[in-house]
Amino acid sequence: MKKFMGTWSDIEHEAFLALWLSRYVFPGSSCVIVQAVLPTAVQLSRGTRIALAPAILASIYIDLALLKENIAVLPELDNCGDEDQVLEITILGLGEV
Repeated sequence: MKKFMGTWSDIEHEAFLALWLSRYVFPGSSCVIVQAVLPTAVQLSRGTRIALAPAILASIYIDLALLKENIAVLPELDNCGDEDQVLEITILGLGEV
């Protein structure tokens, strides 16, 4: 991003879109730009309309399923007798819950 910042070129816009898509639309397990989003970033920078809602909803449903699975474990943790025990869940689309 820093390399292209302020150049006002098409590449700057594509780089920003690739970063945005990687971090917020298709979040992965690391903070890197995912190569798979590059074609989508190029298309968006050229003004092509792309439906992102289905992909975003799929990501939300995956995160909600993970949250549900972890909530189901809570009664088992309560029976362990350790009151200081904490269940920490990291969901990519929602942050830490």
